[in-house]
Amino acid sequence: MQADLSQHDTALEKRDTGDDALAQVHARAIKRFDACAWPQQELRAQSLQARRFVSIPGAQWEDEWGEQFANSIRVTVDKVGRGLRKIETDYRENRIVPDFRPDGPKSDAETAETLDGMHRADGYRFKSQQARDNAAYEAFAGGFGAYRLTNEWEDESDKDNDHQRINPAAIIVDADQSVYFDPNARLYDKSDARYAFIRTSMTKEAFEEEYPDAKAEFPDGTALRMTDWFAPETRAVAEYYEVEEVNETLHVLTHRLSGEEKRYWASDFDDGELAQMKADGWQDKTQRRKRKRVHKYVLSGAEVLEDCGLIAGQAIPIVPIYGRRYFVENMERWQGYVQDKMDAQRLYNSNLSKLAELNSLSPQERPIFDPEQMDPVITGQWARANIDRLPFLLAHSLRDAEGNIIKAGPLSYIKPPDLPPAMAAMLQINNADLLEESQDGADTVKANTSAEAMDIAATRVDARSGIYLDNVRQSVQREGEIYLSMCSDIYIEAGREVETMTEDGDDGQAVLQQLRTDNDKTRIVNDLISGRYKVIASVTEATATRRDKTVKSMLQTAEVAIQAQDAELAQAAILTAVLNQDGEGIDEFHEWARQRGLRLGLVKPNEDEQKAMEEAAQNQQPDPMAEVARAQAAELMTQAEKNKAEVDETKADTALKLAKRDETLAGTIEKIAQAGKTRREALMGGLTQ
Repeated sequence: MQADLSQHDTALEKRDTGDDALAQVHARAIKRFDACAWPQQELRAQSLQARRFVSIPGAQWEDEWGEQFANSIRVTVDKVGRGLRKIETDYRENRIVPDFRPDGPKSDAETAETLDGMHRADGYRFKSQQARDNAAYEAFAGGFGAYRLTNEWEDESDKDNDHQRINPAAIIVDADQSVYFDPNARLYDKSDARYAFIRTSMTKEAFEEEYPDAKAEFPDGTALRMTDWFAPETRAVAEYYEVEEVNETLHVLTHRLSGEEKRYWASDFDDGELAQMKADGWQDKTQRRKRKRVHKYVLSGAEVLEDCGLIAGQAIPIVPIYGRRYFVENMERWQGYVQDKMDAQRLYNSNLSKLAELNSLSPQERPIFDPEQMDPVITGQWARANIDRLPFLLAHSLRDAEGNIIKAGPLSYIKPPDLPPAMAAMLQINNADLLEESQDGADTVKANTSAEAMDIAATRVDARSGIYLDNVRQSVQREGEIYLSMCSDIYIEAGREVETMTEDGDDGQAVLQQLRTDNDKTRIVNDLISGRYKVIASVTEATATRRDKTVKSMLQTAEVAIQAQDAELAQAAILTAVLNQDGEGIDEFHEWARQRGLRLGLVKPNEDEQKAMEEAAQNQQPDPMAEVARAQAAELMTQAEKNKAEVDETKADTALKLAKRDETLAGTIEKIAQAGKTRREALMGGLTQ
């Protein structure tokens, strides 16, 4: 089935794609862009200012605040950046990944695990983590970030390879200036948005080179609020995603023999594929249903530059990340870590700069002498007093006409200015406010502090990152949902081998729509079209951190097992700890421990190991002692069976003898009874006579 969705399929509803239709699309798109961009201009400007504040040297002195200190010392001590870096560190040390799980009768755990591996492999292939990290930083600092999902050729240089792959995170820079969603969308992940824009600026020359026939200005009579589409040196170009509901034919196919049911849209079939399925025993019923798809256009402020057609999946492939998000006066607003700390940081820097200026103007008291008190030699000594560290200094005394001393020392002193009490108090308050937000006390280990107390402190510090990390979790979950939607259009070729990757980075492969026979029952696994799956985003620590915790936990388990005199459990725990250790030159040690784990049944063998174990079992030479033991056991078994047979025979003879005895006894009793009867009859006859 087709994976190329760059053009409308013939089975879709026929639509006019002429100039008039594109003009209507452009008019609708520009009106929508004004509706979502104009009200948020100030908000987006504040987000950009916050990101500059903590990212660009000197940006904390920009705008009107810095103009008052144009000719003064301007010191920058970045205390806000420390708190921001703590949030970013927490995010990087606790990676959030999507976990695909079965949801419905047509899904299975094996396919869900394949989806996990494919997502990891695709992310590694396209370096997707860089896009997530950039979006997360923009959200933490300015309040809003975003990245997108795209489908790319598997090997663009191979002309015979038509397979595509999904990039689960492609970078979007300056999302607070370029990404715009439908303002009526209320959900965090924008899954309810009807449209979205990614708007970027190009130089005038680059725009003319890429779109040589494009209009260079607004058409006459255009009335727009956002008029920066055509700036003197730049041109703005927007990717416009519009959700459409189209009427399409749904084919419900049921197999005559197995009763299996499959559902496909008309646009999913290649030429002749439906006819072949009917010939293979599938009965076809059709329904007219509405189908949600996403149409992509590229437009300027004057026209639609390109109609890209329907894209893969059924969702707008843009993932937003927010720092803190809320609605005020029916308008979505956001804020990062920086915005509400900018004034305190500016005030702190201005006070610190004033202190530096006072210190530079008058670092120490300076004596004032009359010129008659100094001669060239004494003047040189005073000039080099700090450099030569002279133990004392000289000065002539002032005398009157009679030679009496009028003044022995300096006439007066120039003293450093005193620090105003208000400035000292303000500096202390500013410093306390900034430290309260940014200090991470759990990073400093104090003496005589228990591990439990440190854990409590770490929990308190991590709580400051909680809102931000939870928002990233929602975004990653949305990424997984979009990825899953795109998979049903991209990874559809039966028998196609796809790359997978484990959590530890080991490469693997899976076969799409693979037939699997279990217990004489045939089923299809890795079917990404029919099965339904849900996405759960979970927080995972760095692999090294998790392994360190596993090592510590297993060693503690081994200690408990030794105290309980359970040698087998202790050995298993120690082997698990060894297998999770990292280090240089430890590979052979790992392999040796793994072999011991295999013999204990602690580690499941892979295919190669299972095959080697079976071959070793077949080729193993018999143990002479074991053979003797088996022979003895067989002999004992034979003797036991013989004894049992003799016992059974004896029991049978005894039963036969008892039966004969009972028969003889019964005959005797019968004879006695007959004799008694005869005697009674004779007696009765005599009485009668």
